[in-house]
Amino acid sequence: MLTALLPSLLVLWLLPCALQDYRQRRVADALTIPAFFGAWPLALWLGGTERVMFTLAVFAGCWLAWGMGSIGAADGKIATVLAAASPVALGLSVLVLVVGFVDMRLRRGESVSLPAAVAFYGGSVVMALVEGIQQLTTL
Repeated sequence: MLTALLPSLLVLWLLPCALQDYRQRRVADALTIPAFFGAWPLALWLGGTERVMFTLAVFAGCWLAWGMGSIGAADGKIATVLAAASPVALGLSVLVLVVGFVDMRLRRGESVSLPAAVAFYGGSVVMALVEGIQQLTTL
């Protein structure tokens, strides 16, 4: 039952994250830390050791990127949660982020900064829609 609701739960959790990131260019720890800690047992439950290792790899990559100043800490926590809950949503979110960066760069011709939580939300919405359509077609 939880796995069927997971795409919707991700969208509901990411909405306030995306709104706050869009408006303030930051996401409160109160929104990301509980989900980050919950991601690890969720990864184990959903995919066993393989999913935990993938989640750990995403976390390590985000930690390195944060250390270099390339991403914010909230972005890393959100990416880690998505890696645990839905690697496909994470992939779609990264695709949305890359397309956004390329579009902005081509239109403005300068370095740009995009709120990553908005892209994570967008990728998760696409994933939830695909999951919903799949569930409807199997009824």
